[in-house]
Amino acid sequence: MSLVWRSARWLAVAFGIFCSSAQAHLMVAQKGTLNLQGDGAYLVVSLPVSAFSGIDDDGDGALSNQELTAHEARLHLQLRAELRLRDAQGPRPIDGITLAPTPTDDLVAHGVNHLVVLVRFKLAQPVESIDVTPVHNMAFRAGLFGQSEAERQLSIAVTQGAHKQLMVLTPERPERTLFPNPGEVTWDYTVLGVLHILMGWDHLLFLAVVLLGGGNWRQILAILSAFTFGHALTLAWGLMGQLPFGTAWVEPGIALTVMGMAAAEIWLLQHGRVMGMTLRLVLVWASALVHGLGLASSLQAIGLDTAHRFWSLLGFNFGIELAQAAVAGVLGSLAWLVMRYLQVWQPTKIRQLCLVVAAGAGGIWFVERLI
Repeated sequence: MSLVWRSARWLAVAFGIFCSSAQAHLMVAQKGTLNLQGDGAYLVVSLPVSAFSGIDDDGDGALSNQELTAHEARLHLQLRAELRLRDAQGPRPIDGITLAPTPTDDLVAHGVNHLVVLVRFKLAQPVESIDVTPVHNMAFRAGLFGQSEAERQLSIAVTQGAHKQLMVLTPERPERTLFPNPGEVTWDYTVLGVLHILMGWDHLLFLAVVLLGGGNWRQILAILSAFTFGHALTLAWGLMGQLPFGTAWVEPGIALTVMGMAAAEIWLLQHGRVMGMTLRLVLVWASALVHGLGLASSLQAIGLDTAHRFWSLLGFNFGIELAQAAVAGVLGSLAWLVMRYLQVWQPTKIRQLCLVVAAGAGGIWFVERLI
């Protein structure tokens, strides 16, 4: 590729970035594109300043012009080390890096908290046509994540002609395969589903409250099935974009299901009663509908693989159910061990104490999410 042609392409990319927004941001934080064209793969991504080491001299969380000038070489070294594209022949070399600071409204006078990075990788074989089969045996890795929770995820839209893919990278999963097959997509989203449940404390706490209601294994299985059916229904519904109402209430609503279910179980224990199975199933199913909308919001933020929507949704749902079953098994085993081997003679009081803690946590989340 001639120097003139390469420069013209870089200028076109940069012009598109700068003109794509009339606001102070040049590109949405932690978002980017990776375009495979000709003999190059062109990456444009907005990275947080806190993802880099040794460049923020005054420790203010922003990068000034002086710091950028003084540490440009260090930035290039870290970018070359942490942004990688590889194929069956090994890592693809980087033959161009450009940095563009991205100011925010409140940091224009003091520095920037994000950098738009333009990187060109040299491909081993040119991509000749927009109609060819998408590349295989190629993976992208990014190891540059910020310090805050909001900066711990990168979303990269990959394109090769008409072929498109959305990659979501996290510190736990910093590398993704380009244009994976259905099996790989299913596995990737299964892992995402498992991680989402294991890191979703409100979802896990509701599951614990349901299990604290007690019952034999058939009743527990029926309750878990109702929970699965409920949130799977609204998860699919939410992802199809058919909801006729807003979803701002969903997160407070999830907290309210935890608090409400726990409070109901506490009241029953205090009055020596047991919730009827039919009512319990209805309440769990209704609560699951709300939880499903929360899961749909999370998956919308992650993004479905546009080429394999069905397999993405199937894998995410399967991961959720797998994690729920594992958590239910662990909690049930712990309860059995406590009752059998630690000689706890007052299980009702222990259940009531756990439910009080759950109701308190749900109440705190509810208030926090309303503010």
